[in-house]
Amino acid sequence: MSLSAEVYLYFTENVFIMKKLAIINDLSGVGRSSLSIQLPVVSCLGITACPVPTAILSSHTAFNEVSKVNFSDHMTAYFDAWDKNDFRFDGILIGYLGDENEQKIIEQFIVKQREKNPDVKVILDPVMADHGKLYRHMSDRNISALRSLAKHADLICPNLTEAAFLADYDYEGLRETLDSCNHDSAKAIVFNALLSALHHITNGTVVITGVEDISENDEDCLLNVLSESDGDVRFIRNPKTGNNRPGTGDLFSAILASKLIKGTEPENACRTASVFVGRAIRHSENEHVPVTEGVQFEDLLHQLSD
Repeated sequence: MSLSAEVYLYFTENVFIMKKLAIINDLSGVGRSSLSIQLPVVSCLGITACPVPTAILSSHTAFNEVSKVNFSDHMTAYFDAWDKNDFRFDGILIGYLGDENEQKIIEQFIVKQREKNPDVKVILDPVMADHGKLYRHMSDRNISALRSLAKHADLICPNLTEAAFLADYDYEGLRETLDSCNHDSAKAIVFNALLSALHHITNGTVVITGVEDISENDEDCLLNVLSESDGDVRFIRNPKTGNNRPGTGDLFSAILASKLIKGTEPENACRTASVFVGRAIRHSENEHVPVTEGVQFEDLLHQLSD
């Protein structure tokens, strides 16, 4: 095996070791979301995927009946065993929390990992809300817990609702203001204020994901807003290819995190993730996949691999 820019392995003690990403998220039995999406995607991108379940659900919470078991009581022992084995990670991706008590346990894990590897990248997808409302089982305590975790993150990728909750913004007023903006210059002013508030919560890069938008050519699109520092606002647009579906945020964050720990710049990583998510949504529409079943991505993975 040759070492090249396309092979994301590093050499240590005469052994080739793939980079490792710890994925802290729930495991839902039915409905493509969370770990069930992220594990195959991360693996496809040439990263060793190491799951940490925060909760085990019978299905994602868009279904009517959901059985949920929190993993909180087991998480400390889980991380302690990892620590005693001296496991080291190149990245940590955090998604849905089983409850707010997991915040401090995860923060302790991050601190210990940074002692082992100061270059470890922490990516937070603050899964808690959409369309102006908190998800089932979420409360103000979850917002506070995710704000605390954001302080440790190198990148956070909330959707617009989650960004509003984190920044303590009125979502409805924010959405109304954005809808009244006819040009990108006006939208940039609105987003700059929101992003400035988020940069007071985290020192990392911010990507506000999947904002429903109309381009200046009057086409429906999804807008991702990237900001690496206060005052920096960049728009990444893609055509809207179908209905909003569960799991698209998990798909996006898995690609984004994998690309980042392989050295891709945030804007290029964001573009790659955006294009693939749009492609998966269109494919799901063409195959008549029910919306609650999420995005059918499995038979598209060959298009994602490097």
